[in-house]
Order: sequence, then structure tokens, then C-alpha cells
Amino acid sequence: MKKLMRRTLALLSMSILLISLPAVAQDVWKEGTHYKTLPFPIKTADPSKLEVLEIFWYGCPHCYEFNNNHLKRWENALPEDVNFTLMPATFRGWVEHAKVFYAAEILGLQAEMHQELFDTIQGNQQKYKTVESLKPLFIKRGVDSDKFDKLFETGGFRKVSQIDQAVEQADKTVKSVKISGVPALIVNGKYKVGVREAGSLGNMLKVTDFLLEKERKAAAN
Repeated sequence: MKKLMRRTLALLSMSILLISLPAVAQDVWKEGTHYKTLPFPIKTADPSKLEVLEIFWYGCPHCYEFNNNHLKRWENALPEDVNFTLMPATFRGWVEHAKVFYAAEILGLQAEMHQELFDTIQGNQQKYKTVESLKPLFIKRGVDSDKFDKLFETGGFRKVSQIDQAVEQADKTVKSVKISGVPALIVNGKYKVGVREAGSLGNMLKVTDFLLEKERKAAAN
């Protein structure tokens, strides 16, 4: 009889635990503690989808670890309703790497060169500080030297180069979301997730998944 009671109590306790788990999970990530709501939402690239925007710097070792050990696996498993995009940070001293990112994007090489740029810069940051120092990576991929240089040219009616325009727009976005470090994730133009608030690089993605589900539910209502 005692054994039966103990077993019944154990099963009851387990049932209560399982019932309460979803509620606990919903309360794990707190606004203001693990993520912040932006005072003014920013425009997303594709309004028909949820968006996750990563702001990063090629010279940041934490961004490199995030990219290699966390982000790739997460990105590969993203559902079709999520659009993942990248934006280079434009803090002082980081602009040259931002220019290289946009050069790759304009040339249609961003997807295939992103990892190579990370690996190269992280391998020797003293050597690869400027656009000119990274130009050989583009030449190696068949980009004409003059075509590459023209991306950065000004003159005539063009007072600002294509690259400068892209960097200027990125700078406005970075300033508007008021990030203090990288990597940082902006979820659906509304929420900001940083490693300090989330507690770890892995937790950044858990918080992001939580916010994506929050946005799905809001859209369904």
C-alpha cells in the first residue's frame, strides 16, 4: 500500500512538473534583463518575413566564435518565415572592414567570402586592417582590379562612393539601435539581444528564438 502511494505521488509530482514546464520556459527570458525593446523600431529588409539582423565586426574574436560555433548551425535550421541578414558595425577603427563587407556584397560575393574574410582577418589583424590589404582576396576570386577600385571612387556627379553610401546607411542603423558591443542581434526590427544581457553566445540565440515566437504569436492575433 505504501509503495503504491509513493508511486502515485511520484507520478502526480511528475505530471505537475510537466504541466508547469511551458509556463516556466515562457518566463525565462525577461524584457529589460535578457533583451531590450528598441525605443523606435527599424525597417526590416523584407516585411513579409520575420528578420534577425546580426551586427558584427570582422576583427571581433567573440563575433568569430559566434559565427563558427553557434550561428551557422542555428542559421541552417531556420524556418522559412525568418530572414537572417548581416550588417557590419561602424565604430571608429572598424569602418575599413565594413567597407570590405560591402564590396563583397555589391560584387555578389558576400555569401562565399564572409567566412574567408573572418578567417583572414582573425588570423592576422595587424596585417589586415585596410581595404587595400584585403583586396588580393577579391583578385584571387577573379574580380578585376579596376572594377574593385571603382567601387570606392568619387568624382564628377558622384560625391559619395557606392561603398561610402552603404557604410553611411549602416552607421545610421548602428547608432539608432544604440548597441554598445558586438555581436548584437536585432530581432524583427524591435528587439536588441547582446551577449552581456543574454548571459552567453548560445543564450543569444535562445533569446532570439523566444522573440521570434513572440512575434509569430503577435502576428497571428
